[in-house]
Amino acid sequence: MDYENKEEDNTLPKATVERLLHMYVPKSIIITKESREVFMSSCLEFLKIICVESTKICEKEKKKTISFEHFLNALEENGFGEYVEDCRATHVEYEKYLKNKPSKINKFKDSGLSLDELHNQQLELFKNAKKEFEKSFDEETK
Repeated sequence: MDYENKEEDNTLPKATVERLLHMYVPKSIIITKESREVFMSSCLEFLKIICVESTKICEKEKKKTISFEHFLNALEENGFGEYVEDCRATHVEYEKYLKNKPSKINKFKDSGLSLDELHNQQLELFKNAKKEFEKSFDEETK
């Protein structure tokens, strides 16, 4: 890794990395800042490798969109075939979630209110929020 150009590298959100570390590393273990950086760099490198391989597979098939299957093939090509079934199971769960996820459009249709009524409710909510904010600000200045 080129440490001189580290600022130019893409990074993962620190909060995401921290959450992963806290989920899987026992609280009794201390993780140094250097170890966190190595972990983050390793995760990023893994993602780059899988993305490059997925792109190669996609281009080889003369496709313009990387599919889930391209991703799975990239895992296998790079020696991570043991994770393919777990990824498939996770993908099935995600597809179920998407099918059951309420859409925002239906949410408004199912409310039984017209767009004008919804707009008026929104204006009222903003008005109340402004009053609450001003009230809390006035209490702090007293």
